[in-house]
Amino acid sequence: MKSLKAKILSLFRSKKLNVFFVFFMIALSILVLTKLSQTYQGTLVFNVKPTEVKETQVILNDSTNQLIITLETHGFNWLNYAFNKPEVKVNLQNDVLQKDSTLIWTERKGFSSISKQFGKDTKVLSINPDTLVFNFDVNQVKKVPIKSNFKIAFKEGYNTLDPITVKPESINIIGPATLLQKIDFITTESKTYEEVKTNINKPIQLILDNISKEIKVSQTQVNFNLEVSKFTEGIITLPVTITNVPEHLSINFFPKQVTVKYSTTIENFNTISKTDFVVQCDYKKVKNNSFLIPELIQQPKNVKNARVEEQQIEFIITQK
Repeated sequence: MKSLKAKILSLFRSKKLNVFFVFFMIALSILVLTKLSQTYQGTLVFNVKPTEVKETQVILNDSTNQLIITLETHGFNWLNYAFNKPEVKVNLQNDVLQKDSTLIWTERKGFSSISKQFGKDTKVLSINPDTLVFNFDVNQVKKVPIKSNFKIAFKEGYNTLDPITVKPESINIIGPATLLQKIDFITTESKTYEEVKTNINKPIQLILDNISKEIKVSQTQVNFNLEVSKFTEGIITLPVTITNVPEHLSINFFPKQVTVKYSTTIENFNTISKTDFVVQCDYKKVKNNSFLIPELIQQPKNVKNARVEEQQIEFIITQK
């Protein structure tokens, strides 16, 4: 057994065997190159890629059109087709006829354009089918709002006076009217912010996975900018006024003043005054003639969570 292994090893170490393999590989390479340089005929299925599509048109074909093309070319090209998916381009401006909402490509009109895509060493013998139909719709523009998907928890003592919105608040979408009418808004990706005490300024991606590829969007992300401030609580006492009291009635009510609590930034605290607020009771909203409901109908823009502490006002009706 050992002698057999020794003989095999000696053969591989032999210079004669090495020379044989070198000449064998050279002969094989020459044979392959010779075969690939020869011309062959064959038929392949080519996917069709529409080009030169007008900006006002959107191609609506649900599936990719295909052409069955018979070629005469050398083996190197056939080898390339074996590794790369064959594709030809169809010019939707020069090689088609428009009829209503369709573009019609014919072999007669587009044969020359197809042939030029293969080069001088390839001859196109036939193309099937002889007609392709591309359905299209006219592009329209629609402005849709952006719906934010944020969860924000401020650190105690911090808040914001800004609304939770993004910039821009809406974007343009461009596409067929039949598809645009199905879209009422676009949502941002979900984001959670906890213990927030500093400003936020971040780009946010839009969720576009459920939008047809036939629709173009003016932008794929928006900006979330939120100014965060240190907050404090304020308390003021305000007089109550009664509205919509019938002329023949006189009303005596208690309490005549109510307490309003609110939150605002430390910077704005000293700018808030009683005259910025108005509390009213509407007689028309009296429930079972038992009490009035105080409502805060006016408050400054630079406060949050303003609320009337007293929930109801007792009253007595007297005739004038």
